[in-house]
Order: sequence, then C-alpha cells, then structure tokens
Amino acid sequence: MGVRRKRVGKAGQPPTVLVVEPRAEDLERTRTLLGEAGFRVVPLTRFDAAMPLFEVIRPDAVLLAAQGPDYFAVQVARRLRQVSHGTVPLLYVVDPQDLESYRYCLEKGQGVDLVPRSASAAELAVKLHAQLKLKAAVLRAAAGEESGTALALHDAVTGLYNRPFLLALIGQEVRRAERYGGTFSLVAAEVGGWGAFRNEHGRGMAERLLVYSAVVLGQTVREADAVARVGDSQFALLLQGTPAEGVPEVLARVSARFESARFQVEGRVVRTPLELGAVSFPDVVGTPTQLLGAALQELRRTREFRRTVGGITRLSV
Repeated sequence: MGVRRKRVGKAGQPPTVLVVEPRAEDLERTRTLLGEAGFRVVPLTRFDAAMPLFEVIRPDAVLLAAQGPDYFAVQVARRLRQVSHGTVPLLYVVDPQDLESYRYCLEKGQGVDLVPRSASAAELAVKLHAQLKLKAAVLRAAAGEESGTALALHDAVTGLYNRPFLLALIGQEVRRAERYGGTFSLVAAEVGGWGAFRNEHGRGMAERLLVYSAVVLGQTVREADAVARVGDSQFALLLQGTPAEGVPEVLARVSARFESARFQVEGRVVRTPLELGAVSFPDVVGTPTQLLGAALQELRRTREFRRTVGGITRLSV
C-alpha cells in the first residue's frame, strides 16, 4: 500500500469537496475515490439542492456531473460562480464517450475544466489539488500577501485583467483545448487616436477614455469571456469555446456597441474608432505570447488595409 499524503483545507481539516452526481453508482465511486485520496466528500444526487447545501457547508471545491439534455451542471456552475465570486474551484465530470457533453461544456460551460468520469483517484486528486493551489495563489495575490502581488491580476487604471494574467488564462485555455479538442478565439482591440487624444486633453482625460472603453468592452462580451488591458490603448478579449466562424459576429457586436457609445469631454461628444483583429485556436497555434502577438498583428493588418482602401477611395472620387 502506497503512502498517502494528506492535504488540509479550512482550519486544518482535509479539503471538502461537494460532489453532485445524479447516478447513485457513479456518485459512490467518486466518493470512494476522493475519500481514498484524502478529501472529505459531501455527496449529493440533486442539482436543485446544490445551492442551499453549498451555502451551508462552503466546500473547498465542487464536482458537477455534466450530461444532456438539460445540463443542469452548467446552470449550477453559473450560480456558484456568482455566489462565490469565482473563488471556489469547479470541475465537470463527463463520460469519456459523451462527445456532445464535452462539446457543450467546452463551449458554454463558463470556462470550467473537465475530468472524465472514468478518472482514477490519482487523476482526480491532481486536478483538485491543482485547482486549490491556484485558488490559494489568487487569494494571496488579491490580498497582497506576496511582495509586489497586490496588483498581480488587474490593471491599475481600468480594473480589467492585466497582460500577465491574461497570458496565464490563455495558457490554461491552450492546455484545455489540446486535451479535449476544443477551440477558443482571441480578439485584440485598440482605441484609435488615443495618443493624439492624450496629447490634446492630458493623461487624466485619456485614462478616463480607457476606463470608458473598458466598461463598453466588458458589457459586450459574455460572462465566461475575459477582457484585459494589454498595452497603453490596447485590449484583448479571450473568447472561450468560440470557433473562428463565430468571431465575425463577435467583432460586429463589439464594433456596433462601441460605435453607439458616447464619451464626453467638456460637454463635447468624442468619438474614437476601435480597431479589431482576431485569431482562433487551433487555426493558429503557439505560446500564449505568440497567440496574443498574432491577434495584435491581425489588428495592425486590418488597420493598414482600411487605411489603404480609404486612400484609394479618396483618390478615385
């Protein structure tokens, strides 16, 4: 018999995992596996009881069995994220042969990671401990307990995610997509004329424009998507589960929303263009830095193309 390392959760206790699995036989198997791995397991067969029980026990992590046609697990995951503000790790348990459920969770599952129902105790334990370790690091960073990490996740001006944290999220999406065959897209956006605006109105007003732009972008994308500031006037949108064919609709929606927005300076409405570019995985592959660079390169190509077309149009008039 191998030596089992015991991990601790709240108040020196083993980490508590809430497992919601309608199938009694599978629930018992998962409970046994996690118990052998050193976790305290709270089993549940009803999704409608998950929220009330979650409020009572406040588990360290949650496992949700995901299966069609209703996908109650995804609905519960959405509510749990709202209640916990994203601080409690979630995992979907999916049958390996159920490709439809895999696809649904990848596209609409709020960015929650997956684990096959046939997983061993070791695989489940590794997944959960990795999630708990990430959670602890995020909480430490948010509390500023580590030197220089008080702003480790967010941009100081806009409150959006910053570039390093976005790259970490992209890396996580790459690993998830490579493992389960999923896809995602990355959109780069730049506020046109921001440098000239800053020179004319000052840095304070220019930063207000960035905050305004950040709000507009945040209101346009889905809850599961991530928005980050990646440069002086550049933003990036990580669209989980969005394939290349779905990107034009997103770009059109973002452009329309930005076009209708109004930013005022001294009572005067200021309208600035929003340049956009996008790449999709696995059509484009590489490191997170390379993927973000590719999206920014597409943005520059689009901008140059529009300038060229605009110049030709003016010459032909």
